[in-house]
Amino acid sequence: MGNVMSGQEPAGDYQISKNRVEALVDGIFAFAMTLLVVGLSVPILTKGQAATELPAYVMAMHAEFFSFFIAFFILASFWLLHHRQFHFVRTIDPMLTRITLLILAFIVLMPFTTNISGDYSDVPVAVDLFHTNMFIIGMLFLCHWEYLVHNPRITSLEISTVAAANGMHRGMVLPLVALLGIGVSFFSPSYSMMCYLLIPLVFVAIRMIGHSENLSTKK
Repeated sequence: MGNVMSGQEPAGDYQISKNRVEALVDGIFAFAMTLLVVGLSVPILTKGQAATELPAYVMAMHAEFFSFFIAFFILASFWLLHHRQFHFVRTIDPMLTRITLLILAFIVLMPFTTNISGDYSDVPVAVDLFHTNMFIIGMLFLCHWEYLVHNPRITSLEISTVAAANGMHRGMVLPLVALLGIGVSFFSPSYSMMCYLLIPLVFVAIRMIGHSENLSTKK
């Protein structure tokens, strides 16, 4: 009663509910995905100029549009990945909260790195900011998954050895592609963004390899 009257928390470990963390994650992902479009600036033209100059202006924005779609679908993939990993979570502990907040910090940074890489697609430093952002987020998701795998006390489902390995393989794709993008940027900054088109192909290859291994195991 004294603690309540004094405004202090009662004794015991304080835990954030899983639902509140998921609500925060969903809100930040939605905000970051929406904010990406701010980088697609509308030209200020008169009606007379628009008829002749607008098509060329829009066509000249191809790098910005490409960066937008790459970032949007990567963010969507991150959101799905977080949902998949959080499927195993039962309780939230302080370390899991810190990892999640770090992930969200770099997710919020994505609109900035996307816009600057689109506006200056021929400048290595500009596109490398985007690649570095992708690399850090990918590594944080790997840390997130590793923490769940090695801390069964906070999970509701047992993560099998096969599931843990598959999660690691999927999680390594983005950091490796981001490193490839950084390498390509030294030769062609604008084409380095094309590296992210490899991600769906790599995921298909991983799925096919996993399927063939399952078939051989059954035999």
